[in-house]
Amino acid sequence: INAEYMGEAGTLTFMCGGPDDTFARAKPLLEMMGKNIVHCGPAGSGQVVKVCNNLILGISMGAVSEGMNLGVKLGMDPAKLASIINTSSGRCWSSDTYNPCPGVFPNVPSAREYKGGFGTTLMRKDMRLAVDAAGKMGVPLPLGSQALQMYEMIAAKEQMDVPGQDRDFSYYYQFLQPKKP
Repeated sequence: INAEYMGEAGTLTFMCGGPDDTFARAKPLLEMMGKNIVHCGPAGSGQVVKVCNNLILGISMGAVSEGMNLGVKLGMDPAKLASIINTSSGRCWSSDTYNPCPGVFPNVPSAREYKGGFGTTLMRKDMRLAVDAAGKMGVPLPLGSQALQMYEMIAAKEQMDVPGQDRDFSYYYQFLQPKKP
């Protein structure tokens, strides 16, 4: 997700498609940049996995943002709320590693005014790819379609606020905050 941060940490996952022999030749190079190198199948299958993974990520970031926002508005301390969620059934990568609520974790975009990380426009692009692919296959994506609409609104607001700015996709949380007059 955050290629710079995850690359430094060696936690990038490379989802590769193509012939077995090509994958075998490329794998040592990819292992220099990440620890999870996966051969997904024939050409194109890596893209399928990436789109599906980012569809899930975009939806889960929205759910974590909305849940954290509701809990904070109902009086919970954000760090305590996240701690409980992260030992309960709501735990996911968006909550336990990349929490969108400022003050919960250091060294994530929400701690840096959502600078760096995986841009909202990139998440919008991946969500659109998933929704378009589903449409072509006749596969319903009700949550994916709703999440895509949210990322489109967030990206549009960013361009109105500061043209050219592309905050991390976890800005979803901040987007839910009351607008200041």
